Amino acid sequence: MGKKKSFEFSEDMREYLEEHEGKILKKWKSLFWDSFGEEAKRFFTKEVDRFQNPFGYRIDECFEGLLRCLFGDFDWDVINPYLDRLIQVRAIQETEPSKALFLFFQLKRVIREELGEKIIKKFGVEEFLKLEDRINAIFVKSFDFFMKYRERLYQLKFDEWKKNNFMLLKKAGVAFDPVEGVPIPPELQKKEDKKYQ
Repeated sequence: MGKKKSFEFSEDMREYLEEHEGKILKKWKSLFWDSFGEEAKRFFTKEVDRFQNPFGYRIDECFEGLLRCLFGDFDWDVINPYLDRLIQVRAIQETEPSKALFLFFQLKRVIREELGEKIIKKFGVEEFLKLEDRINAIFVKSFDFFMKYRERLYQLKFDEWKKNNFMLLKKAGVAFDPVEGVPIPPELQKKEDKKYQ
């Protein structure tokens, strides 16, 4: 896929966004963690270490990587791994895409509140719309990842259900494992056992 030319910023716009990246990242992550509740937010943001808090570390890594691509080189080859990992987590937590992917609307809100008017005055509406187009593109792509992981989860649940039902049917003597052969009915098994007593 690579870089998208229609999303290219002017050099001045890139520099301006990179200057404000830290502030936007902090506010965006704070809104995201708020959805987990106060106690979980405290736990996941207290110690962002790969070993002591792998979940918090992974989320931080994804947010930083996505924002770096959003404000700098918009390259799908770099964006996709971050997006994939982040949406994998969201697909496990949330069953509805509207909830799982709401974080991108939160990002839009943070950027509009913090930088929106300044960007329009300094660089014009077109540059601001390019930034919004980048977020929209990431949002749309995130649906692909969300559906991939939801389908995988449904498949795992279905396989587990099938396995459990098969075991019940096997115990009842209604189903059999081809490797083990056809089960002998209990009354015949008793007769066979008596022969060798």
